[in-house]
Amino acid sequence: MSRSVLLTAAKEDTEVFRSKLEEKPLSILHYPLERYEALEDNADILDALENIEEYENIVLASKRNAQFWISWLQEFDKMEEARNQLNLALNQHTADYLEEQGIPAVHPHSEGKAIDLLEFMLRIKRIGKTLYPCGDKTAEDLPALLRELDMEVNELVLFTLEGPQENKLEAYRKDFAAHQPEFVIFHSRRSINRTLAAFPNANFSDPHIISGDQAVTDKLGKEDITVDEQAEGSWNSILEIIKEEL
Repeated sequence: MSRSVLLTAAKEDTEVFRSKLEEKPLSILHYPLERYEALEDNADILDALENIEEYENIVLASKRNAQFWISWLQEFDKMEEARNQLNLALNQHTADYLEEQGIPAVHPHSEGKAIDLLEFMLRIKRIGKTLYPCGDKTAEDLPALLRELDMEVNELVLFTLEGPQENKLEAYRKDFAAHQPEFVIFHSRRSINRTLAAFPNANFSDPHIISGDQAVTDKLGKEDITVDEQAEGSWNSILEIIKEEL
């Protein structure tokens, strides 16, 4: 069995994780079964861009969200208006990207937990109307936390989640057939469905199975896949598990 790890998350979601994993003595079998595509122009996006000054905060929860948001700002020449708002990033990775694009960003904690950002917003008393650029099939915690406090938040959907194109999927299957990973990461419940569909003949009894959190573990149990290690809902916690096993 090769010293390798199977990873199926989107490349945008795993930049930092993969860069840290590349420092370890194992290879990455990265077959992104999730890819993101921008939505076409729609009334909600155009309205948010036109009325960007109405928002007290713009919250970017990931570099992916920020990338799609920046592309819209650039297309409609709204970068300067965005710079004049308070831009809040959930983590350092996202804040660094925004800074590279010329948009000053503030983030409260490198761990990137929604509750930390919410507490920060309350501490600096930025509890007004919040713009939250995001995707249509991504589960994110902060909007729900804001609504629990009766804070107005606009979850502005900018992109959609799709699977790989058929030629890509065939290439993944061919490469996977030539390898037997030592570690398999199921980072989300969605990744279970996608991985099993992409590799229907795979044997998941031999590799070291890592689940992203309890919900993922529960779903894997229903698929009769035994979990060896359960992470704490973050890529950092998955990385720590792999480091301990090497």
